Amino acid sequence: MRTLADVDFDRLVNDFYAESGGDLVGLWELAKEVEELIGAGSAVQDDSTAIVRALLARGLRAGTPPYSIDGYEPWPDQHPDAVVDRIRQEWDQLGRMPSLPDIVWFGR
Repeated sequence: MRTLADVDFDRLVNDFYAESGGDLVGLWELAKEVEELIGAGSAVQDDSTAIVRALLARGLRAGTPPYSIDGYEPWPDQHPDAVVDRIRQEWDQLGRMPSLPDIVWFGR
């Protein structure tokens, strides 16, 4: 099984943080990039949520998808453990890789 090398991890965090300066970033984007680097499998969720933690540490906020009825709204609990737990639970319930409208988006 391949792992997300430190250089790839840092690059992805920097790229998604930069993107968030002008747009929202969806979990589906993170997961897709990770899967392309390491291949399919359970490590995709682990590595994606590690990137989420790094983005939260830089000040991004997790929220509802912009395609939901009320648009993007930050989740009430932004504590990293709560965000990651919620993502993992909803991802497991989804039963597949997240796509565009799924689970969570991040904004500044």
